[in-house]
Amino acid sequence: MVKIKYGCSLLTEDILAKMEPLLVEAHRWLEGLRKAKEVGFMDLPYRDPSNTLDLARRMRETTDTLVLIGIGGSSLGAECVMQVTGKDKGFYVLDNVDPEKFFSVLSSIDPRKSCFNVVSKSGSTTETVVNFFMVKSLLEKHMSWDTLKKHLVITTDPEKGFLREFTLKENITFLEVPPNVGGRFSVLSDVGLFPAAYMGVDVNALLEGARLALDHCSKPSLSENPAWILAAFHYFHYRGGKNIAVMMPYCERLSLFVDWWRQLWAESLGKNSCGQTPVKAIGTVDQHSQIQLYNDGPKDKVITFMVVKKMFHDFTLDDSLPEAFVYLREKTLSEVLKASYLGTASALYKNGVPFITIEIEELNEKSLGMLFMIYEVATALSGYLYNLNPFDQPGVEEGKRLTKGLLGFAGFEEKAKEALDVDALHSKCLVCI
Repeated sequence: MVKIKYGCSLLTEDILAKMEPLLVEAHRWLEGLRKAKEVGFMDLPYRDPSNTLDLARRMRETTDTLVLIGIGGSSLGAECVMQVTGKDKGFYVLDNVDPEKFFSVLSSIDPRKSCFNVVSKSGSTTETVVNFFMVKSLLEKHMSWDTLKKHLVITTDPEKGFLREFTLKENITFLEVPPNVGGRFSVLSDVGLFPAAYMGVDVNALLEGARLALDHCSKPSLSENPAWILAAFHYFHYRGGKNIAVMMPYCERLSLFVDWWRQLWAESLGKNSCGQTPVKAIGTVDQHSQIQLYNDGPKDKVITFMVVKKMFHDFTLDDSLPEAFVYLREKTLSEVLKASYLGTASALYKNGVPFITIEIEELNEKSLGMLFMIYEVATALSGYLYNLNPFDQPGVEEGKRLTKGLLGFAGFEEKAKEALDVDALHSKCLVCI
């Protein structure tokens, strides 16, 4: 259902064979973390989702709209699932603390018919807490707190954090993020499964696909393990100076999958002065904006194409096309899309730009579950190859501490001073129009 195909790459079979011992080490390292229960994302597909499905069904009996309040790993996976499955009608996300977006979402819903899913692994994410309490404050003008609580589901750590304490104090419905599953690896936990189930996504098929991918990712074999191939492809070319990784699906339903992958790749592997910069491109749109750079610019990039063989819908061009375009008559849109991909890939090949293609037979819950798991495992293995911890995010945490200091969070006064010192560097106006 999901195939990885070679395009243009210096990663020959001989070089892959030489890399195999290192991949075996990475594989054993990850399996060791899993057995020690230090890393839990690979166990998520085997959990029984019945309680989550039942909660979603009960919430759906009294509401018809879902507002997810979360950011990053707490929202991107769910957004991707809705886009791929076409189940995004009546689904809204409050992630950024942008007042214009906040107004847009709140003015589009009927709070009396809305379920609010507040998601934060730590239970203290600034943007999530701000958006949640802003929603709470505004909605309490129209309904009692006791009524509003019936519309709430909070997904967070089962033992610690402000939101967990809040659920206990206020007796609010609660779902857990397993402590050994990081936010960006949590899409197959209740973080992604509850929104998916609420919106009518086939959760069991999503998990089935992830399990199928794990069957292959557990095999210590280059010919059978897709995560090994992805990790090796990126690592080999990164060592050769390709420090930009572009993902370019020729299917717009995969647009938000790229957003999910960008966080996974950047936050997991961008450490210790290492890491590839993940870049989003969409075929054919970005053939007209980015491909010039990829073909004719610095040779510092690797490309991952994603193509879907069987589309949900297709359309055929008829005889009404002008004579100048007679060659397009009787062609389907999917045929034009495929030709555009092949033409772009061929041009990259001629210019020596490394690329691979992820071929998806049919894009649905099962194949999406496979993609999620393959890329999560590949990212974890890449951490070993890079000699870094793919499960922390120290660069993110420092920014959070500085932000808390600027907002007056107790105990972060020194961080506020640091941030203000930096702000002073920008105090001189360079131009005013």
